[in-house]
Parts: sequence; C-alpha cells; structure tokens
Amino acid sequence: MNSFNTYIDLQKFKRSLCLKKFFAKTPIERIIIEEGKYKHTTLKKKSKFYPRHMISKEMEAFDLMILSEIRKEEKKNKLLRRSNITKEETRALNSLCKNKELIIKPADKGGGVVVLSKDKYEREALRLLGDTTTYKYLEGDPTTSITTKFSIYLDKGKELDILTENEFEYLLVQHPKVPVFYYLPKVHKDRENPPGRPIVSGIGSISSNLSEYLDHLLQPLVVSTRAYVKDTMAIINTLANITWEDTFQLVTCDVNSLYTIIPHHLGCEAVQFFLRELGQFEEEQIDFIIEGIKLILQNNYFWYDYGFYLQLIGTAMGTRFAPSYANLFMAYWEHQMVWTGHCWGQNLILYRRYID
Repeated sequence: MNSFNTYIDLQKFKRSLCLKKFFAKTPIERIIIEEGKYKHTTLKKKSKFYPRHMISKEMEAFDLMILSEIRKEEKKNKLLRRSNITKEETRALNSLCKNKELIIKPADKGGGVVVLSKDKYEREALRLLGDTTTYKYLEGDPTTSITTKFSIYLDKGKELDILTENEFEYLLVQHPKVPVFYYLPKVHKDRENPPGRPIVSGIGSISSNLSEYLDHLLQPLVVSTRAYVKDTMAIINTLANITWEDTFQLVTCDVNSLYTIIPHHLGCEAVQFFLRELGQFEEEQIDFIIEGIKLILQNNYFWYDYGFYLQLIGTAMGTRFAPSYANLFMAYWEHQMVWTGHCWGQNLILYRRYID
C-alpha cells in the first residue's frame, strides 16, 4: 500500500463529500443551455473550491480512523516485509519490467492481455503508418503552429459570443501534450501476427477539450437519428415487440475501419445536414461547429517512434467526438441510401445501427 497516495485519495473523498453537501446535487453531463441566440454547454475549468466549513464531526472521525489504519498498515509492513505474491511471481514481474524487448497491450476484443515482441509490434505499427493515403510523416514538431490555429479559432468564438467565458477558458489548453500513437492487437483475427487497431491517445492535447465540447453539441443529434440504438438492452426490448414471420430475414453488416475512412468533406457535410435539420442552431454557430471539426480533423497529428505524423483521412479513435461524428456520417449515408430513393428500404421491418 502506498500511504501517501491513500492519504491523497482520502482528502479528495472528503472534498467530494463537502461539495455534495454544499450543492446537494450531482452535475448532469451533456446539458445544452440557451443563452442569447446560441446554444452553450456547461463545460468549465475544474474548480478548486473546497467548502471546508461543511466538514462535519462524522467526517473528521472517519478521517482520523482511516489515518490510524494507514499508520497500522505501515507498521505491519515494516515488521513483516511480506508480499501478497510468491518469490517466483515477484521475480517474474521484475523480469517483465526490465525486459525492453516485450510490448504488453490489451487485446482489441475480449479483454485479454497480449504480449508481443518489440520487433513484431513495431513492424505492425510501421505497416499501419506506412499507408500514405491515411498518414503523412512530418519533418518536425507542428505543436506551436497548430496551437496558434486553435487560439485564433477560440478567440473568434469568444468575440462572436458563441463561446461563454467559462467555455473559452476550458477550451484553451495552455500547455498541450503531444498525442501518442499505439495500436490494439486483434488476436481474434490472427493469434500469431495480429493486425492492429490504431489508437491516438490525445488526453491533454490541444484538441482534447474542443473535441469534448463538440461531442456535447453533437450527442443530441445522434440520439435523434432514425436508426440510433442506445445499447444491447434497447435492441432486445425493440425486438420483443416484433412478431416474427417466415418471410423475415435477420441480417447484420459491418463497416470496416469506419473511423479512419470517413472523408473530411463528407463527414462535415453530414454534421452540417443534421445541425440544420434539427433547426435549433443559428447558421453562424453551425459554421463555427463545422470549422472546429475541420480544425481537429486537419490537424490530427501524433508522435510515434521519435517521429511526428499527420492523419490525412478519417478521425482518430481516441478523440472524444469521434463516435458522434461517425454516427452522424452513417446516419447521413442511411438518409441517402436506405430511407430515400431505394425501394428496398420500404421493405425493412426494422433497421438499427450501433457504433461501439
């Protein structure tokens, strides 16, 4: 047990209790509020507010009790110096930690753990990045120039009052991290040489908060699309209300690598279509949203193996608004290819779409 980390967690828990007691309610995510002629989110910088006067005697007693238990555990560990695993397991873990020739990743599906040789992992990563229609190698770090583009965009939103002061401060990432590329091995397809599902970890990147902002605005559009299904239980409940007939056929289909194949112009066209169809967004805000999506898509850069790359098509798996964006793209395709202009669409008893 790490005593210091346990103490920090205890203090965070106390603050959380005090805040809940102070506000007497929990925040609701993805609330869209009306302010003037534009729609806004509740996004804002994380508050450091701590209503210490809400600390009760019960909280203080709980705090003292936990601290006492922490000290007891520290004394036990010093006296016993015992581990909860065997010596052999300890040696194995230490050996794995020191082994720089192995890569350990979660499997793409099934929740398993995959251990690959470094050479094999890097070969697949370079194969993925070698697709010049999807990725472009960059000569240097583009962080500074891309940060400038985002700053200009956010300044514009603030000047037009499309962004509130809270939204502006939240979206402006002062010290952005460089996104990192990795992939998840698809061992369900090939156990010996598993292909990879590319992921870009963009937590703390220049586009991370803007992506979250766009997701808040796009989620209500996704839910309103004709084929939307929330989860497994939703489709089970829907099927329960259908009387099966001998002439019916059950069909499933899958889109291969959807996130990385959506052309930017078609994806933006789809989002623009549904924003206008909903009829609740001002044209100026629609333009601002589309500009933000283009900004993320066209500046989706990342680092891998001492080099920088730019994704040329599609959106990265890992960015917050990607599922909403992909859902709306598919809904737009369905609008053109399923619901209108095709007589076979009239023969559908039920049609639903789910994006994991």
